[in-house]
Amino acid sequence: MTTVQTASFIRLDRGQLYDRVAIRAVFEPLVEGKLGGPWQSGIIQAPKGSGSYVFLVTLDGGRYEDVLYEDGYLRWKSQDQQRLDMPAIQRFIAHDSERNNIHLFIRAAKQRDYVYLGLLEYVDHDREKQNPCEFVWRVMRWELTGADLKQMGLPFEPALMPVAIQAVSVNLDVALEQERAPRLHAPGGVKTQAVLSDTQGGDEIDWALRDKRNRELGLSGEHLVLKHEREKLAEAGRQDLADRVEHVALVDSRAGYDIRSFEVNGSEIFIEVKTTSGPKTAAFFISANEVRASIRNPDAFRIYRVFGVGRDPKRAGVYVLKGDMTRVLELTPSVYRARPSGEPTDE
Repeated sequence: MTTVQTASFIRLDRGQLYDRVAIRAVFEPLVEGKLGGPWQSGIIQAPKGSGSYVFLVTLDGGRYEDVLYEDGYLRWKSQDQQRLDMPAIQRFIAHDSERNNIHLFIRAAKQRDYVYLGLLEYVDHDREKQNPCEFVWRVMRWELTGADLKQMGLPFEPALMPVAIQAVSVNLDVALEQERAPRLHAPGGVKTQAVLSDTQGGDEIDWALRDKRNRELGLSGEHLVLKHEREKLAEAGRQDLADRVEHVALVDSRAGYDIRSFEVNGSEIFIEVKTTSGPKTAAFFISANEVRASIRNPDAFRIYRVFGVGRDPKRAGVYVLKGDMTRVLELTPSVYRARPSGEPTDE
């Protein structure tokens, strides 16, 4: 790994080394000169007033005693003066990764540069401790192993929360073969088997729930699509565009899509990847944030539905849905955001 030091650098790459000047340049590219103010601390709201944060963590056994675990969890302490009732701590407890980003930069010891590990999501906090407050975070889309962390020079502890469901073994050299999307309605408006809602007909396996629980499967699907997009553009003579394909989900969980790519003519497309080891007709979950992204960018938004992953060592299928997903999908509510209504209840 090489350290990024130029202030003109504005792109984040997971696994890349950064010094503090380069980190500031990513989030405040117009600010130059010596580091000052919040950039001398370990918690920075960046850009200022955005509600998104940069965490600069040092694993040196110092007073904060932060701990990184092999499975991507981070036990982290706030600054000494922070209490549970403070607005900043309350924002961390209520963190919504679809609305704001928390970027993790981490190093083994002082005087070293930071490794960018990606985005954090809230898991838990200690309700009895403050000054400092203690949190458990999880790095989103975690795919690193203990060997990777050793190569980066990062100390770590064994897995904090071993995954109960084993990931499907995915060969990233498999070919994606594009097919037509399954039809929800037959000619004449007659409804056929619902393939994009939670109705599976005679299929007793809840593929949508199984896929949601399998973190590694989803990330593998994203890597397959990244490879597919880059190869597609390179074969069309557009290596310039292939080099610009970006795995957005690693650095911005608010975007509402996973990959920024291009048509051969240079127009941008925004790809949300949905991956299953199940059949072509398996249902999938889509978030409100992803639906909003499709409404904002109907001409550019795509869902790449990758299916049959792990069934054939040489191939997997994919179909593509385009446009405003409220018009393309039959959306069936399955999860509700709930608050007490204030109506009286029986006691």
